[in-house]
Amino acid sequence: MLRTGHLRELVTFLFQGISSDLVPEMLGGREAPDPEIEQERPSRRQAESRAELERLAAQLNLDDTLSVTEKQAALARATRRHTVQRDPDDVHPPLSRAERPFAVNDLGLTWMPASSVYDLAMSTGLQEASEDTGGLVLTGTAGSTYRFLVHAARMRDQWGIDLDLGLIRAGMIAMSLSAGHHSFHEVMRGAQLALDSVPGHDPALDYQDNWGRYWNVYPLTEQELRDRVARDGLFPDEHARALLDVT
Repeated sequence: MLRTGHLRELVTFLFQGISSDLVPEMLGGREAPDPEIEQERPSRRQAESRAELERLAAQLNLDDTLSVTEKQAALARATRRHTVQRDPDDVHPPLSRAERPFAVNDLGLTWMPASSVYDLAMSTGLQEASEDTGGLVLTGTAGSTYRFLVHAARMRDQWGIDLDLGLIRAGMIAMSLSAGHHSFHEVMRGAQLALDSVPGHDPALDYQDNWGRYWNVYPLTEQELRDRVARDGLFPDEHARALLDVT
């Protein structure tokens, strides 16, 4: 049993168990796909940055003037432009000794954001609906978060494990945003679709999909968010209103 590790490590560990279908099979099988998420899938496209890397890899493979080591170095340098640009020492929570060999190389962090691999066509319903409510879109509703919370709820119900779905969602927010996989809006949407399938879930967890979305991120209180997350103690909608008042 895993007993140590910070939040990112613990969430990643459980995420791997779910995404590999190990946990779902232990709980009776895969979950039914959510129709809203499935509807977005055809509009998810390969990002141009990913296409560039694949073209470069193909060119390097055919270049007989370079050694294997030189080809690998050239591809690593090109890949670095698309990985998370943060200094490894600035990652929070700090990289553990177990994470560092996999997360860092000579060029920096090796984390490849999903937003460097995929994007979502502007013609999708999610893009249009999110424009009306102020939600940011990168790669589409977080299907990984949907799966995570569905099976966390199943673990709680079938195995009697005291799991805090709000804390798990917070872990997915931290992991997805720090690595550039999804926006806050996409993670919260994926979580809400899962919560909608959980009978009697705590309404305090419900996502407020409007311009005040950042005010309520259970289990964090509004004051904790103002003190530790919000810039100058103000949420984005408050900054926007202040600018409108000035102009």
